Amino acid sequence: MKTVTRNERFELNNQIAQANRKDFDAAGLTVISVVGPAGSGKTSAIEALLTRLDPKIRVAVMVGNLAAERQVLRITRHGHQAVPLVTDNLAAVHVREALSQLDMRNLDLLVIEADGNALNPVEFDLGQHLRVCVFSVAGGDDKATEYPFLVAGSDLVLLTKSDLFPYVTFDIQVFRQDLERLKPSLNIIHTSSQSDQGIEAWVRWVQSCLFSKFHNHGNTKAFDPFVGWSTQAKSSGGTP
Repeated sequence: MKTVTRNERFELNNQIAQANRKDFDAAGLTVISVVGPAGSGKTSAIEALLTRLDPKIRVAVMVGNLAAERQVLRITRHGHQAVPLVTDNLAAVHVREALSQLDMRNLDLLVIEADGNALNPVEFDLGQHLRVCVFSVAGGDDKATEYPFLVAGSDLVLLTKSDLFPYVTFDIQVFRQDLERLKPSLNIIHTSSQSDQGIEAWVRWVQSCLFSKFHNHGNTKAFDPFVGWSTQAKSSGGTP
């Protein structure tokens, strides 16, 4: 049996992601992936979004990680459809295989939650139109440097658990400098599910993307770990 190389795996994922995006476009569906390390507050951020979005917006959620079935229960209690994708490394093929569970033409927004993987970033392109990376204050101010491909391929950063600033060591200037180096002018929203800080800004950002029909495919280019970082960062406006 032929062994599939990492390059081939990346290319296959890219092809499937493009097929996903084509189907999303045909259905008029906006897709946002929410990606970050385990424990960064992704599900809480999605829950906060769902409870505050305009009720006319028809939303579904996919959750891709080993605890997906449990996290889906947190989503469905808000009255939205959610599909668990139980895997430790979410790829475009998992999303594609689950599309039959959604009536895409009767949806406006699909949110895909995925755990970030610093060692294997090839699967980050799921076919989404926009990507949001999520880091928490509790996780430390070095997370942007640990996930450079994720940052460089994202359209927004959510810095969660901001209510913990007084209690942890987190240099916000260092964090912002890392973001600026990896992707200049990348927007960041400080949020807290405890105090509701930044939640309205998060909701407004999503609604503005929906209402403006913002499908900027240029922002969703998959970063290939087998091409030099400096080459890719230059093409995205960042520096290594």
